[in-house]
Amino acid sequence: MSKSKKIITYGFLVMALVFFLIFIFTSKNETENIIPNTEVINIQEEVVKEVRSVPVKKTAEKGIKTTLEVNNTKYESEINKEISVYDFMTQLKTEGKITFKEKTYSGIGKFIQEINGLKSDGDNYWIYYVNGVEASIGVSNYKINPGNVVSWKYEKNKY
Repeated sequence: MSKSKKIITYGFLVMALVFFLIFIFTSKNETENIIPNTEVINIQEEVVKEVRSVPVKKTAEKGIKTTLEVNNTKYESEINKEISVYDFMTQLKTEGKITFKEKTYSGIGKFIQEINGLKSDGDNYWIYYVNGVEASIGVSNYKINPGNVVSWKYEKNKY
């Protein structure tokens, strides 16, 4: 074997020995810090006891006022999480504030055909806006957040 190959071989062996020693010494330190199983179980039991003893007061989560406008008439209700425009309208309908009829299109979702007795007629349609921006998807797919304003306008067909 040539001299350079011997140096490379010895260097490799020395590096392997160093890594081996590092592994041995670090693994001993880790095992010294392990809590015995009986202590872990006792700690878990104490935590469970503490959690069970904490009184839980159930309160209704108050929502944030959210607005639906229909031709400049405002209807308000509270929501506390993101929901679809359709679900918000259904909530208002359940509260007796509005009426509406929808049509479901496969793969697209629900579209509103009538609000408070006023129907789309071929020349005029219900178009909705969220925070002043015209929506481009169906009401069942558009998610609003608490505090948003949904505005419905009975408009002439643009197309």
